[in-house]
Parts: sequence; C-alpha cells; structure tokens
Amino acid sequence: MTPTLARLHAEHANLTLLVRLLDDHASVTATPPFGDLAVLVDTLYYLTHFPDVSHHPLEDRIVEQLRRRQVLPAGIADEIEAQHVTLAHQGDALMRDLESAARGETLSWEIVSPNLRLYAERLRHNMAVEELILFPTALRVLEDADWQHIDAASETTQDPLFGALMDSRFRQLHAAIAAEAHCGCELAPDQYPEQEQ
Repeated sequence: MTPTLARLHAEHANLTLLVRLLDDHASVTATPPFGDLAVLVDTLYYLTHFPDVSHHPLEDRIVEQLRRRQVLPAGIADEIEAQHVTLAHQGDALMRDLESAARGETLSWEIVSPNLRLYAERLRHNMAVEELILFPTALRVLEDADWQHIDAASETTQDPLFGALMDSRFRQLHAAIAAEAHCGCELAPDQYPEQEQ
C-alpha cells in the first residue's frame, strides 16, 4: 500500500469514530446539554476544517488521476466528487445550526438531530464507496509517477485532532471520542496541549 492510501485509510478509521459519536448524540430525543452540544460543534468544526480541506481534496485528486487513465467509471467518479461537495455544504449548514441550538436560539433540536444523522450517514457512505471502489482501483492501477503527481498537488496539513500536534480546541472532543469509543486512546492530562487563554 502506498503512503498516501495508508494515510487515507487511517483517516477513515478516525472519521468512523466521529461518525459513531455523531450517531450517538443525534439519536437522543431531547436537546443535549450544553457540553454535548459543544462537543458536536467541535466535531463539525473539525470535519469542515480538516477532511473538507485536506482529506477529500486528496481523494478528488486520486479520482482525477484515475479519470485520466480511464479506469474509474464516470458515474463513480462523479458520485465521489458530488458526495464531497454535499458533505462540505451540509457540514457548514449543520455547524451554524448547532451553534444556534447551543445559544438557545429559535432552531430546535428536532430539526437539527435528523440532519446530523443524515450527515453522519452520508459520511459513512462516502467512506464505504472509497474503501470498496476508489482505493482498490487506485492501488491496482496507479504507478509511482501517478502517486508523485497526486502528492505534489496535495497540501500536507497536520490533522488538528488525531495528529501529533493536537489543536487545543479539540481537547474536549478528543476526551469524548476516547470515552465513547473505548479506543484506549485517552491522553493523560499533561499530554493534552495547553488551553489558549
């Protein structure tokens, strides 16, 4: 497996934890307490500021390279790119909706919750299509020169939640993921970055 695909697989494993967290929080019927809403806002902030700007564009470059080689059916290529656009738009809208709900404004949890579940399902489906079709095709067809072209056009953005240098904004989110996922990935208090004042 190439380093690029290994990175994308690892990021999918991390995103799966977030999808599970979204599902768990979205399934409650009453408006969650403020702390849970804050975790959801941080989750959407992460999803709209890392996968949408680094992970998905890298996958789109793989799609483009496979299109050039005419080995990926046009319908699949179009579907993956459209899924990324939909996720970005829905993620931005959900971020606003969750912030509104956290502030106790007019938007009700009954409206936000189903949209949050739909977003989680779309993200889950997107990863499934990529794992079942995109990644195996890329691994089978693309050569070193293709990967060099893809990597040269990619920005290497540090993952602010799961990377070695976690952003302090995500301290609470990381703790929530660790607790809910039972992943053994909890950090000791001294391992979290210092909170910015």
